[in-house]
Amino acid sequence: MKKLLIPLIVLVLVLAACGKQSSDQKDSKKETRSYTMDNGKKVDIPKEPKRIAVVAPTYAGGVKKLGGNVVAVNSQVDDSPILKEKFKGVEKIGATGSEDVEKVIKQKPDLIIVYSTDKNIKKYQKAAPTVVFDYAKHKYLDQQIELGKLLGKEDEAKKWTEDWKKETKKDGKEIQNKIGKDSTISLLDEFDKKLYTYGPNWGRGGEVIYQAFGLQMPEKQKELVKKDGWAEIKQEKIPEYAGDYIVSTRAGKAEPSYTQTNLWKNLPAVKEGHVIKVDAKTYWFNDPYTLEFMRKDLKEKLEQAASK
Repeated sequence: MKKLLIPLIVLVLVLAACGKQSSDQKDSKKETRSYTMDNGKKVDIPKEPKRIAVVAPTYAGGVKKLGGNVVAVNSQVDDSPILKEKFKGVEKIGATGSEDVEKVIKQKPDLIIVYSTDKNIKKYQKAAPTVVFDYAKHKYLDQQIELGKLLGKEDEAKKWTEDWKKETKKDGKEIQNKIGKDSTISLLDEFDKKLYTYGPNWGRGGEVIYQAFGLQMPEKQKELVKKDGWAEIKQEKIPEYAGDYIVSTRAGKAEPSYTQTNLWKNLPAVKEGHVIKVDAKTYWFNDPYTLEFMRKDLKEKLEQAASK
């Protein structure tokens, strides 16, 4: 009798184990979903990511705004006074181009977000589902909706964008009433001793000024940034691109070198007090937290300048 019972017990245990394995596999499939990346490739990601590593800093604020649990983040968020507080206590993994892959992996993420230009994509893919974003493919509001899709919070992302559109449309009309509907705004940024101008989708406040508020950029600036979204300009060419109002980014308290020239001092916008000074690091990103700050800051400063 014992000889018969032992094989039967073994068989029952084997069948039970197989059943559990099959059940676990089904549960595992239910817990993931397919996501189509910007390059057209698909990747299986968690339905509800629990531990997110944001290697591409552009998306850090957007993920946080949607309630994502960020366990590792690009160190460049600490350059922003706004984002620094949001990611206090989160593991910093280095700046873009010099990220510490091991630090990312050590946090055991179940989702990793990177730029399409990241040299470590294959290493990240071995550690966890990795979503590759091409920054140039998304306008700033679409970018937030895409993050909503990624985190399974598309409705929340859409609500934020709709609220943002309504609020900034109202702001834009109020600003135009003060500065004049046809007034132009140019955006200048000095970086590494070179002067740049930016369009409506490359941070520095461009999204808020040109898209959200609906303010106009000078025609020459519009043509110049049409291809890449930004362009370098020579100091002597500033008058050609200067608008009725100029948003000028500053690195700390130091005045940009181009503002020390007579050419600059004789611009109508400068003489009339229509230069809006903003902090470069604060204005660098275009995530919801930064956008909400810029919206209030720019509206206040533009209306103050208009009253001069």
